[in-house]
Amino acid sequence: MSYADDERRWKRIQDYLTAEANGKELRPVVSQRTLFGIPSTVEQEIQRIVEEDERKHREKRENPPQ
Repeated sequence: MSYADDERRWKRIQDYLTAEANGKELRPVVSQRTLFGIPSTVEQEIQRIVEEDERKHREKRENPPQ
């Protein structure tokens, strides 16, 4: 996880707590995983697939067939 990811998570938590304190309508939270930005198993698997696909494309670009 990067610094930017952590910043987004803390911003989401701050926004949620601020909205709650001001009595504004809150976005539904499915779970604490959603609130705190913790990726679900499905999200982790999607990320793994995307990274694998990007790696394959990068290898093709760096090592074109001769």
